[in-house]
Amino acid sequence: MKPFQLLFLSALLSGCNNPSPTTSSSKLDTSTGLYRVTSDNTSMNLAIARAKISIDQFDKAFEKKDSAYSDFAVKKKYDTEDGGEHMWIAVTKIVDGNYQGYVSNDAEETREVKYGDSVVVLKDEITDWMYLDNNVLKGGYTIREIRNRLSKEEQLQLDKELGFKIED
Repeated sequence: MKPFQLLFLSALLSGCNNPSPTTSSSKLDTSTGLYRVTSDNTSMNLAIARAKISIDQFDKAFEKKDSAYSDFAVKKKYDTEDGGEHMWIAVTKIVDGNYQGYVSNDAEETREVKYGDSVVVLKDEITDWMYLDNNVLKGGYTIREIRNRLSKEEQLQLDKELGFKIED
């Protein structure tokens, strides 16, 4: 079974707060390692399925242009020698149902893209989505799944470092 990789939470979210790939201020650091799960991991696959099923919520929020909403991003799997690495894409436009934006976290293993690359993600390629509503995470199903695997102490520490709130 080939593993696929999800960047650990701080790397998962690193670029989501940057308005452009050249902006140096970010709430989180991209220097952490990978969070590895196998491709048959039931709970992670369910999180990805939930994201795919609910992507219309992301689209509606993006199109609403509400000033309380920020940090729109979708996640896409890119190929690696070991299976794949899921990368966050900061969404700048939705065109014909597809997401235009830039890679908003550092690649650890994929050579297909790197931080700051302009990309288009087809709707059926997304493996997660997220945005902030008044600094509260919406979506982020894989983020929640990884967070749920942490000890209570680790969750509390992460919550302090994130810069936004994850409601259960």
